Amino acid sequence: MSRTMQYLVRASIIAVAMVFLGWVLGLLFPTEEVASEPVRVVGSVILPLVSAFILALALAYPISRSRLAGRGLFGAVFLAVFGLMTVLTLVEAALFLNMTAGELVKEFFKSTLTSAVLAWLTVNLYPKADGEVARVEHGPNPPSTGSWIRRWIGVSLLYVVLYITAGLLILPLIKTWYEAQGTLAPNPAFFFPFQIARGALFVAFVLPLLRSMQATRWQAGLALAVMIPLVHGVAGLIPPNTYMPDHVRHAHMLEIGWSNFVLGLVIGFLFWNPPWPAEESTQTMEEAA
Repeated sequence: MSRTMQYLVRASIIAVAMVFLGWVLGLLFPTEEVASEPVRVVGSVILPLVSAFILALALAYPISRSRLAGRGLFGAVFLAVFGLMTVLTLVEAALFLNMTAGELVKEFFKSTLTSAVLAWLTVNLYPKADGEVARVEHGPNPPSTGSWIRRWIGVSLLYVVLYITAGLLILPLIKTWYEAQGTLAPNPAFFFPFQIARGALFVAFVLPLLRSMQATRWQAGLALAVMIPLVHGVAGLIPPNTYMPDHVRHAHMLEIGWSNFVLGLVIGFLFWNPPWPAEESTQTMEEAA
């Protein structure tokens, strides 16, 4: 069996397990469906399966290229998934959706458990990549404090620009619905610091996994450009959900898709950890000593 087929088969197994978990959580924590858009077989079975498959596949490359293993790898993957899929999504939902505190707590618990199970399954089922790049050891590459701060601030500000631009592009599609929700125009004094902080958290949540990857700058950048939008929202918005109608959900898929792709590419480029050959790494450390 080819390596590509291995990933597809294992992603399918993970997807089935995640759909089953979602079904169990749905029984334990039922929610009311949108009355005007009844859920049919496609929306209740096929689309969640597609969503889970895409979500699982988005993590395959970063995991296969990570030099971490065991608890370290699980921790890095869980932090990325939990941060992107739970924290950053629910704080946005709290701001823009009419969700009660009880609903937010329930979704937080469900999403946290889903993140943990997804991280555990992917870490244990995906094989490590072989080849020249995978055998290269990482040498020490600590950027200066000033460099880290400049990169972090730059990414945070870029996120706000991307967020506003992407939001304005889909505004005609979602304006009426958000006006009815009363959440279209948040207070600017709170909105901008809030989104800058979210931009900084995007980096914080994916940084351990990114820095552990044994890959070229382009490979790392493209891996995050694919992983971040899919995990952060695109995959989760594929099935119907209780809190927004289909046209709003589809618009947000486009918004998150392209803007987070650009964000992930930039994060991968700026925070990439270059692989050094073992000989060069050893020589450099001896010279430093």
